[in-house]
Amino acid sequence: MDEDLESTSYLSAEDIRDIHELIVESNAETTAGVASPGDIEYTVEHIQEGHFGQVPESLHEKAFQLLRLIAANHPFVDGNKRTALMSTRIFYALNGRRFDYDREVKEILKALATDEDSVDEDDVIEYLREHTEPLAPEYGATINLWLARIEGTDQLPADHGTVNRESHEPNDYDDDPHSEE
Repeated sequence: MDEDLESTSYLSAEDIRDIHELIVESNAETTAGVASPGDIEYTVEHIQEGHFGQVPESLHEKAFQLLRLIAANHPFVDGNKRTALMSTRIFYALNGRRFDYDREVKEILKALATDEDSVDEDDVIEYLREHTEPLAPEYGATINLWLARIEGTDQLPADHGTVNRESHEPNDYDDDPHSEE
């Protein structure tokens, strides 16, 4: 195993709802609302503890389950795929990894959302493994900015005073610079 899972950082259900809220706020065409709060709680529990005797073991397996459960279970009225992608990016970042995805992620998300059984878990985990790398130290301030926004705080620790508060993370894989045309 290539990760130290004893020190794995997780998103809470509230974090995921806050990520979704940021996505809604940044796109006027996205309808706000939680359709199934229990599915959000289930996602968090499953990633951390597993269910039905199956526990995601590696960081990439946990990331896959996060991506899958949000996209497939549709816990939000709208923006589920974008919330799944951003939650997965932040999950990786919290664990010192950068998820440098490409347009293929859009197809993965669409398949998870519409025909989950057609998705090969091992293929997606391999995709995640191939598209993550250690996070450069200079991204620490960005992680803290995400956490501050998720937690609804206006202040970051003093040692991160150079963060550009006006920067906007992409909220849609169609507009992301990682997307290939």
